Amino acid sequence: MVGEGEGGEGVLMRFLSWNVRGLGGAEKRREVRLLVGEKVPFILCIQETKLQSCDDLFCASLWGASTHSYSFYSSTGASRGLLTMWDTNEVQVWDSAGGRNFLMIHGNFVQSNEEFYLFNVYAPCDMLAKQALWDCLTHW
Repeated sequence: MVGEGEGGEGVLMRFLSWNVRGLGGAEKRREVRLLVGEKVPFILCIQETKLQSCDDLFCASLWGASTHSYSFYSSTGASRGLLTMWDTNEVQVWDSAGGRNFLMIHGNFVQSNEEFYLFNVYAPCDMLAKQALWDCLTHW
């Protein structure tokens, strides 16, 4: 999903969100890197990375040479895993938190100084587990 929106002062913000169903293969990482290069997002949310670990070098392989930072929550076995990345020239993140099905970042957009909370969510299919997740997220 690609989204663009205007902030309170007319500043354009670009977001990408993608359930990649695994980032272990070089081809999928190349697809992400091409999309980031084409769309130049402020924030990228990736669900179902299926990764146990993530580091600066791996994130640079997705984001490219421009300045960026990230928050990561590892997969459970061969499923789940969340990665949120952002352009540090456009976005300042003050805090991040995560759980089994979500990553939250809290910060502001540099140009407009507009504060935000953003949740990168990979919701479970089970209705009771999904309701529990939404109940948890409403407390933020």
